[in-house]
Amino acid sequence: MHKIKIIVFLVLIAILAVSAIQYRYSFVRESLLKGYYSQPAPPDLKYFTWKRWFSKNFQNDFMTRMNDNTGFRNTLIRIKNQYDYSFFKVVHAKGFLTGRNRFLFEEDYIHEYTGKYFIGTKVIDEKLSRLKNVMDSLSFYHIPLILVFEPGKASFYPEYIPERFHPEKRTLTNYEYFLRRSEDLGLSYLDLNRYFLQMRDTAHFPLFPRYGMHWSLYGVHLAANELSRYIGKVSGKSMPEFKTAYLQHTHDSPGTDYDIGELCNLIFPMKPSPGVYPVVAFDSMPAGTMPALIVADSYYVNMVESYGQKMFGRQDYWYYNGSLYPHQNETPQVRVDKSGLREKLKQYDVILLMVSEINLHCCFWDFADEAYRAFHPGMNDSKLDSIENKIRIDREWFRFMVKKSKEENRPLDQVIRSNAEYAFIASFNDLQGKNYRDSIQYFILNIRNNEEWLELITKNAREQNMPLDSAIMLNAVYSYSQSKKNQ
Repeated sequence: MHKIKIIVFLVLIAILAVSAIQYRYSFVRESLLKGYYSQPAPPDLKYFTWKRWFSKNFQNDFMTRMNDNTGFRNTLIRIKNQYDYSFFKVVHAKGFLTGRNRFLFEEDYIHEYTGKYFIGTKVIDEKLSRLKNVMDSLSFYHIPLILVFEPGKASFYPEYIPERFHPEKRTLTNYEYFLRRSEDLGLSYLDLNRYFLQMRDTAHFPLFPRYGMHWSLYGVHLAANELSRYIGKVSGKSMPEFKTAYLQHTHDSPGTDYDIGELCNLIFPMKPSPGVYPVVAFDSMPAGTMPALIVADSYYVNMVESYGQKMFGRQDYWYYNGSLYPHQNETPQVRVDKSGLREKLKQYDVILLMVSEINLHCCFWDFADEAYRAFHPGMNDSKLDSIENKIRIDREWFRFMVKKSKEENRPLDQVIRSNAEYAFIASFNDLQGKNYRDSIQYFILNIRNNEEWLELITKNAREQNMPLDSAIMLNAVYSYSQSKKNQ
């Protein structure tokens, strides 16, 4: 027993020594972890000061840097991830999970599918009304703006959603209401989600991969052909048909078909998932001639360098309506220049607004609002509305609102609105570009949040037989005018 203890002790010392040597000299080359993370600098005693020591900042910083720069850290993380996945089907890619039959999902897809992310009819009505206005404005210049609903993995494979999400208890979803209102308003749209669902039982190969978050490479091919046909129908111009030279069969998952699998950072690849990807003779095809603007999420990444180059003579890809492809992942990102937006939009022969199920709660990342203001320069949004938009677009902020909605048992749109109002009041003095409408809104919110003030106005409204909202508005206008006099 004594010898065993000595052996175990020596093994542990050897492991620690090897780790320290690897940290110092990096004698074994490790592959980097996949995903977005920042690698802190190695620990450095130069950071030491007595002030940082007694505030514990030095100790905390030194410990964090030491842990994140441990020798063989990447390999040890992969070993732990492999253990959890192999024995418990648990993945450690943030925001992702293992469903039934080891199908991997991005969790946000599931919440969109079940209706948990529904942002309310009022918001969707407003955004689609503005989008319709922009479509009509562009149609005057014979420029079609096409709304494209991309498919979602949760909608396509609901049977693989884990039971704890109760997929059978769905409520109204963003996709369902966006689609219904788009039909009512007569928007020009292409529903690729419905197109995929119609092919679900007849497609010869998977349209969504087991280990990926986007449509499969086979699904991309079908979607590109359908998109090309629809653009030709709407624009009246000749568009290419992408014919398959042959199908490349594979037991591996190439490219984005394995994008979640890569983020899991395992020692061994996941069990092969047979599939195919079409091989198209792009080189022998004539290039398109139309200049096009594509405002889209990451789904279009599968198309831009291949199908997109043959559909259009020039394509500007505004990644999430913010970054300019292919520079979206650079540091710093190359941001889209929105100055003179109206004239910029008029330079294109076709504009595609493409959004997947998972991003519908973002309301097109402000594109409809920005384009609407470009054609109606005097119609500026209030700062309060802008804060609401930021909440819906910011993924972490939005998720926090969803959690709060569940805890408070209140509709999500009400929770977003009340938190936007709080942020608006708290930051009002520092907001840039405030206008008269913002100032009145500020006084209205202060009245509603002040019990004594509100009670007095309510009493006066009853005495004068006046609606409460009207009384609050009059008092807000009066308070604002008095504040201007006192400045």
